[in-house]
Amino acid sequence: MTGATRATVKIINILIIVSVVFVFAFCKKNKTILIDVGLVENPGEKQPKYIPNGLVKRGEFVNVLEEKEVNGKKYYLVQILDVDTKGWVEEKWVHDGKLQTVTVIQDSDLYTRPNEKSPKFNFQVKSGLEVFQLSVKDEFTEIQYPGVQGFIKTVNLGQKSEIKRTIFVPGLGKAVVSASSQYKATEGTENQFDPRNLFDGSLQTAWCEGVSDAGVGESVSITFENAVMLNKIEVVNGWTASEQYYNINSRVASLKVASSDGGSASLTLQDSNFDYQPNDVSLSGSSFKFSIDDIFKGRDADTCISEIRLSGNAAR
Repeated sequence: MTGATRATVKIINILIIVSVVFVFAFCKKNKTILIDVGLVENPGEKQPKYIPNGLVKRGEFVNVLEEKEVNGKKYYLVQILDVDTKGWVEEKWVHDGKLQTVTVIQDSDLYTRPNEKSPKFNFQVKSGLEVFQLSVKDEFTEIQYPGVQGFIKTVNLGQKSEIKRTIFVPGLGKAVVSASSQYKATEGTENQFDPRNLFDGSLQTAWCEGVSDAGVGESVSITFENAVMLNKIEVVNGWTASEQYYNINSRVASLKVASSDGGSASLTLQDSNFDYQPNDVSLSGSSFKFSIDDIFKGRDADTCISEIRLSGNAAR
């Protein structure tokens, strides 16, 4: 081998090494933030000093500039993409690469490992939740949402249009609930104002519509497996988790109910009433649509209802 050939080979080897290092460094830099977190000036301090405008939202992307270990924990010095803002964040709140968001389309068990024989979490992942897809292993997908990470069957993930919200109404049976809209504050809170909240028996939860105006015309529908006869509808108006939440959000003054059999009823509701408001009706059908007809205005435009309790029996 001539001297020129040896020099050429040496240059090629150097270029290969540089390319590998560059690719490794580039891949290592791309990170996704897994939870809303504030960047700090110095990692590991008991009273951290937060960076101005350094709140990074779940799903935002950052570049890693440096890493260090403090008190047994690893921290990254990151820069938020497209701006100059930099600060430190704990390693556990970031994930390599840019993550894909997927939607849970039906209530699903969550496993600690990608097989049905592994231990389950003591709760189900509710349909409608948007989660990060960390990896796919055969019939299972590893997902993450704030505070939770585990494996779900891949068939239970899909498009928003495929979401199936199932409930059981005492005395009437199994049903599917849907809404024309629902309020979503931040990523990871898709189910906070889910329409299933209307039928969960809790005055701490509520359905809140999600359009930009007062929500007149927005609706919730419930469809039973078999036709039923309703003789009473009881409504808890507003979001009754607290008096503050009740007054901040708008409440319903009039609620229109339409059945699949063509019947209808108009429910007039009181304001400043935190209890069930009963209404006698005579409606039959397999599905019923509850539409906001008029409102009591709160400080915010979002209109909420805490509970709808249905009484009746199977239609004959």
